[in-house]
Amino acid sequence: MVIGRFTTKREARGLLRDRAGNVAMMWALMGTVLIGLVGITVDFTRAQSIRNAMQNAADGAALVAERSSNLSIGARTAAARAFFDAEVGDMVSNVTFNVVELSDGGHRVTASMPMPMSLARIISDDAWTLAVAAEAQANASPPIEVALVLDNTGSMANDMQGLRDAASDLADDLLGLDGDTVRVALVPFVAQVNIGNEQSHRAWLDQTGAAPYNGELLEDRSIAYRNLTLTGSTPTGANCQNLSTTPNGYTGPYRITWRPGTGGSGGLVTRCYAWTPADGVSHLALFDLISNEDWKGCVEARPEPYDITDAAPNTANADTMFVPFFWLDTVDGVTGTSNSYFTDSVGNISGATMSTSMGLTSSTQQAREAAMFNVFKYRNNAASLDTSAPDTRGPNRGCPTPIVPLTSDEGVVQTNIAAMRHWSGGGTNQAEGLAWGWRVLSPGAPFTEGEPFNSARDNVRKVIVLMSDGENTNVGSDVVMSSDYSAYNHLGLWRDYASGGLLNQLIGGILRGILPPQYRRNINSSSSYVTYVNNREAALCTNIKNAGIEIYTVIFRETDQATENLMRNCATSTSHFYRANNAAELARAFDAIGTGIGALRLTR
Repeated sequence: MVIGRFTTKREARGLLRDRAGNVAMMWALMGTVLIGLVGITVDFTRAQSIRNAMQNAADGAALVAERSSNLSIGARTAAARAFFDAEVGDMVSNVTFNVVELSDGGHRVTASMPMPMSLARIISDDAWTLAVAAEAQANASPPIEVALVLDNTGSMANDMQGLRDAASDLADDLLGLDGDTVRVALVPFVAQVNIGNEQSHRAWLDQTGAAPYNGELLEDRSIAYRNLTLTGSTPTGANCQNLSTTPNGYTGPYRITWRPGTGGSGGLVTRCYAWTPADGVSHLALFDLISNEDWKGCVEARPEPYDITDAAPNTANADTMFVPFFWLDTVDGVTGTSNSYFTDSVGNISGATMSTSMGLTSSTQQAREAAMFNVFKYRNNAASLDTSAPDTRGPNRGCPTPIVPLTSDEGVVQTNIAAMRHWSGGGTNQAEGLAWGWRVLSPGAPFTEGEPFNSARDNVRKVIVLMSDGENTNVGSDVVMSSDYSAYNHLGLWRDYASGGLLNQLIGGILRGILPPQYRRNINSSSSYVTYVNNREAALCTNIKNAGIEIYTVIFRETDQATENLMRNCATSTSHFYRANNAAELARAFDAIGTGIGALRLTR
C-alpha cells in the first residue's frame, strides 16, 4: 500500500510538471485569432467592393431622381430605386433606400444594408452596416431647346429598336428636368428630311418651278422625233405639228424643232423633235397630276449657300425656297432601276418615236432618257405605288417620318420616336439632317418655335444631338441618273445634265464664287459627290457652332475614319463626341448626353 500510494503521488506530480498540453492550447487560441483576422480582412475587402458598387448606384440614382423632378416624389423614388437595383444586381439585399428633395434644390439618396460576417464571425457575429449617400442637382435654367437629329437609313434596320429606346430615355430625361423650361424637337433623316406636308408648309415651297432644281431634269429635254419627207418645199414648224397636239393635262406646251435632211426618196428627209417645256416644270404640279399620290413632305437641299444656313424662305429669292422631293419614275424592266411606277409608254406622243438625240453613246441609252424625262407620263394618271415601309415605290420613295417641332409635350415626342423606322433608298445625308436640326431651333421661318437669342446668348441654351451609323453616301446605280435620288438630287444630274455642268467640270474651282450658286461644283463621280456633301457638312457644323448652338455627335458602329473625324470635328468639343458599337453603348452615350445637357451634377 505504501508503495502504491507513493507511485500515485509521483505520477500526479509528474503530470503537473508536464507543459506539452499548454502549448497546444495556446496554438489553438492563436489560430482562432489568426483565422478571425483573416476573416476580417476578407470581409473588409468584400465590404469595400459592395460599398463602392452601392455608391456608384446611389450616384446614378440621385441623378435619376433629379431628372424626374416633374414627377411625384413617389414616382421619383421608384425610378431612382429601379436604377439602383439594376446597377447593384444580386450583390446586395435587404437595402433601406430613401430619396429626399432638398430645400435648396436637388435630391439626396441614401442607401444602407446589413452585411453578415463570414470568417470574421469567429471574433464577432454582429453584421456590419454599409451606408452610402449621394446628392445631385440640375441646372435647367436658362431654358433648353434640343433637336434630336437621328439616322433612320436602311442600314439601321437591325438597330432601330435600340435607337428608339435610347432616344425615348433621353427625351424622358430632358423633358423631366424642369417643367416647360425644356423643349425637344425630333428630326429623323435618311438621304432627305420630311418637313411635314401641312398646308401651311407650302408657303416655304417653290410652287412655280422658279427655283434652280425644281423640275430641272424634265425641262427642255428632247424626248421624241418623227421623220417627215417633204417634196419641193422647205420644212417649217407647221409641218412638224402633225406629231400631235399638246398632251392633255399638262399646262405647258412642248416645243417642236426640226432639222432638214440631205435627201431621200421623194424629197428632203426632215426630222422633227418634240421637247419638254423649256421652263417652269414644278414638282408640286407633277404631284397634282398623279391622281393617287400627294406630296409627303420631303424636300431637296437648297442651292449654295442656303443649303447650310437657316435663312428664311423668301419668295423674292427663288434660291431660298424649298423644292418638294419628287423621285422621278425610272425606266421599266432594266437592272439598276429601283423606282418604276409608270409604264414607259404612258404619255407617249402619237406618231413619234420616243427617243432623244443628245449625242450619247447609244440609241438604247437615248431611249431610256426619253422614257425617264417624259414629263407627259404624269398627266392625270394613277401610279403603281407601294407605300409600305421600308422599301417603298413612288415619287415619295425613301421619305421618312416627319419632323416634330420643338415641344414640351412628352407624349407627342414619345409617340413620334416610337413611329420611327428605317427607310430604304437614297443613302445617307447627315448634312441635310443637321441643317434641319438648326432650322427647328432657329426662331425664324420655316419653323418658328425656337426662342430668339439675346445679344449675349445667355437667355436660352440650344443643343443639337446628331446620331448616325454611316458615312455620307449616294447609293444605287440607276441606268440614266447613276444613283438614287436624294436631297442633293442624282449624281447623274451634276455629272451629265445640269445646266452649265460641263463648264463647271472644265474649269473646276477657277470660277468658284463667280458662277451662279445654283450650280454644284466638281461633282463628276460617286467619290466626288461624297466629298462635296462632307465638305458642306463640315462648313455647316462651323456655321451652327458660330450661331451659338451646342453640338453633340454619336457615331454608331461605323468604322470609317474619315466619317469619325468629320463627326468628331463637328462636335462642340471632344467631350461632346461619343462612339457606340452596340445598343447598350448607344444607350449609355445618350444617357451621358442627357446628363451633360441638363447640367446635372453630383454635389455630394
